[in-house]
Amino acid sequence: MSATILSEEIHDVISGPGGMVLHGMTYSGHPAAAAAALTNIATMEREGIPERVRSTGAYFKRKLRGLMDLELVGEVRGSHFMIGLEFVRDRATKTSHPAEAEVGLKVASACQRPGLIALALGNVLILSPTLIMDEAMIDEIEAILRAAITEVAVGL
Repeated sequence: MSATILSEEIHDVISGPGGMVLHGMTYSGHPAAAAAALTNIATMEREGIPERVRSTGAYFKRKLRGLMDLELVGEVRGSHFMIGLEFVRDRATKTSHPAEAEVGLKVASACQRPGLIALALGNVLILSPTLIMDEAMIDEIEAILRAAITEVAVGL
C-alpha cells in the first residue's frame, strides 16, 4: 500500500500539457492488499507500536551514536529506526574513503555473517530495522556493528 501526495505546482510540472501522472499497477486497490494494510494499521495501533518507537527509536540512535568512538565512524545521522552511519578516512576533515575501497559494503558483509542485514550505499551503512525491536535487540545490533566496523577498520 502506498500513496503519493504532491502539490499542484509539482503536479503541473511533471504532468505537463497532455501528460498524466501514472501511479498504479495491476493490483492497485486490490481488496486483499487493502485488507492486509488495514489489519496492519489496526495491529500497530492496538499494540502501541508508534508510541513504543518514540522511546526505543531514541535508544537505538543513542546506542549507534556510541559508535562514534570508532575512528572509522564519521557521522551517525537519522531518526528513530532509520539511521545512517558514514565511514570516513579522516574524521576531522570528513574526508571519505575512495569508492573502490567499498567500506560500506565491507561493513555490511561483516554484519551479515552474524545475522544483521544492512544496506551499504558507498561509504554509508543504512539501517532501517523492524519497528518491534526492544532494547536487548538494539544492544545486539550495536555489538554486531561494533565488531564489524572494528574488523573492517583493521583491514584498511
